[in-house]
Amino acid sequence: GDSGESPTAVRADAVAGSSGGGAPASAAPAPVRTSSVVQPVASYDQELLVAVRKFNLKPRDGVQYLQLRGFLSAEPGDIATFLHETKGLSKRKLGDYLGERGERHAELLSAYVRRFDFAGLSFVGAIRAFLSPFRLPGEAQKIDRIMCEFASHFVSQAPGVFSSADTAYVLGFSVIMLNTDAHSVQIKAKNRMSKADFVRNNRGIDSGADLPAELLSAVYDDIQTDEIRTGMSHDDMGEAELLEFFRQGSTFRKFNHARLAADRHHSCRLWVVADELRYQNLAARGKKEKAIPLGLIETVLLGPASEVFRRNGVRAESSDGAACFSLVCGGRTLDLQALTPEEYGIWTHYFQQVVERTKLEQHARRVALRGQPREAFVESATSVWWCEILPNWESASLEPRTQLLWWEGAPSAVRAQLWRIAIGEAAAGRAGYEAAVAETRPVDRVAALDRIQSALARPAA
Repeated sequence: GDSGESPTAVRADAVAGSSGGGAPASAAPAPVRTSSVVQPVASYDQELLVAVRKFNLKPRDGVQYLQLRGFLSAEPGDIATFLHETKGLSKRKLGDYLGERGERHAELLSAYVRRFDFAGLSFVGAIRAFLSPFRLPGEAQKIDRIMCEFASHFVSQAPGVFSSADTAYVLGFSVIMLNTDAHSVQIKAKNRMSKADFVRNNRGIDSGADLPAELLSAVYDDIQTDEIRTGMSHDDMGEAELLEFFRQGSTFRKFNHARLAADRHHSCRLWVVADELRYQNLAARGKKEKAIPLGLIETVLLGPASEVFRRNGVRAESSDGAACFSLVCGGRTLDLQALTPEEYGIWTHYFQQVVERTKLEQHARRVALRGQPREAFVESATSVWWCEILPNWESASLEPRTQLLWWEGAPSAVRAQLWRIAIGEAAAGRAGYEAAVAETRPVDRVAALDRIQSALARPAA
């Protein structure tokens, strides 16, 4: 085929997307069209979607798919541009593909790495930028190839920092190990690496000489303060990895509800334990934990639809507007901003799944309740009243579960004691009963039954 480009077949921005790391060292060329067949502009966009899906199953197939259709040449530089600029590629598959062995893959890896601009970045900053668009593969030889190329490129853009690329290579591996040691929940605090250990482990790595102690100290402090999170997305993470991620939790910016609050927002940590979302205000002195049952999350409001913009006056186009969302729980909202796009995607996807699961469970309960007499349902809560609510009336009476059960009706075995505790001996007669009933507000029975059944399925706090 010819090497010319047809404006109707190729657009310069067809593979435009976020690099996820350092800025490209040069302008990205348009996709190379090697076929003489003129196709409409929309054709490339459609073919690109197919190629991305194929790449996420088997990277080689995705690349070859575009090459066979004349949208991508076999030149390593063009393939590197495709990998660096295209949105939607699996970050796990991308890391595996970059680390493949062979001369052609070595040229591709070199071309890909050189699209990052590390000028002006610290060593740890360069590693963060480099690892953002993809995930390091699990195979040691692949990691070795990738980090070796990174070290060579960093030294070329930051002359004088290290005596050779070998120094950057060794320190790069040391930083990755430190990051795992400092932030893995599987490592106990008493077994974590100290700053003295880190400095000692890196003695003599600069062509036999020691690196400046202040440089190693700064690297250690940087990693301890801010974990390096390699490129990740919900689809790239396995079930065990997701469970570990949610168990470990993430730091968010939480917006306060009060417009006149002294601090408009503060840092908080969210994590998941069993069927609860745990929340901890990192700015509070006591750092007391709070818990929200996952079943109480009614919906997730994303971006401009979140309460962050209406209640806090945050503008969607501002830096604060990125990665904002609200969790609606019992008429109240938890207004949050994720610190990275990856965490925003993983957590919001998870919360949306939680909401869908809750809806399915409510539907299943609604179907089951259609054939259950109201009296049988009310009496089924007798043990809950006797064992959990009445003995702890002062606190239990304020729980939504208690109010929902009461609205539906108290079991016959507990009515006498319930009314005496709730409204007092003097008011427990017919007149007092009728007055109390008159003050209750009606609720939708089906919705109430759903909420009661959900509450009964959870152990009391």
